[in-house]
Amino acid sequence: MKKSLKFAALAAAAVVLPVILKAPPPEPALPDYTAPDGSTIQLRTIDDVVDACRASGEQGIELVDLATSLVHRMYTHYSSWHLWLTPEQSLQDGHGNSIQYNLALAQVLRRLGLTVHPVHASRVRMEHHPWYHTGHTWLQVELDGRRLDVCASRPGNRAGQVAFVPITEVRPLSRLTRADNVAALAPIVVVSLWRGWLRGRPAARWMYRPFGETA
Repeated sequence: MKKSLKFAALAAAAVVLPVILKAPPPEPALPDYTAPDGSTIQLRTIDDVVDACRASGEQGIELVDLATSLVHRMYTHYSSWHLWLTPEQSLQDGHGNSIQYNLALAQVLRRLGLTVHPVHASRVRMEHHPWYHTGHTWLQVELDGRRLDVCASRPGNRAGQVAFVPITEVRPLSRLTRADNVAALAPIVVVSLWRGWLRGRPAARWMYRPFGETA
């Protein structure tokens, strides 16, 4: 039994390790933000985004929209390949999925004093995705007694105006939900990548593509 378990572990490592080693390296966007006083801040980390938002002097919905726009600008690629990255690492590296970039945005908004609720739906209507990859995570932010949907996935998104429609129940995003999402998606990512490599094809667009573009 021990030998079979050891063999299974080695076989799994042989399959998964190349997926990690071949993942695209960090590709940060490093955008600049010019404050009203004329000073310029280069955005590298969550701290920089928070500083830029504070320097803007914006409040309320305008502050939320600015933070959302700046987090969007921090990303160069949508990625379900880099599932192991924390939201902070994802933002600094410039690639991530909805859990990663929207939880990075949640950290920014909370540090700005806003009440934020990460939520998830197992299916949303948003462009073309494979049936097994139609879930989405976003935020609901409390403003003036309302909860407004907020998402950094598209440059045109505004508080209360997002580029998707949930078609299943919207639920709070718990740690268990996050773990379940990763556990469910990881094998599909690994199989898809290996199938592509064996056929000489690049990663599928649903998995890795320029940020803000449709799959």
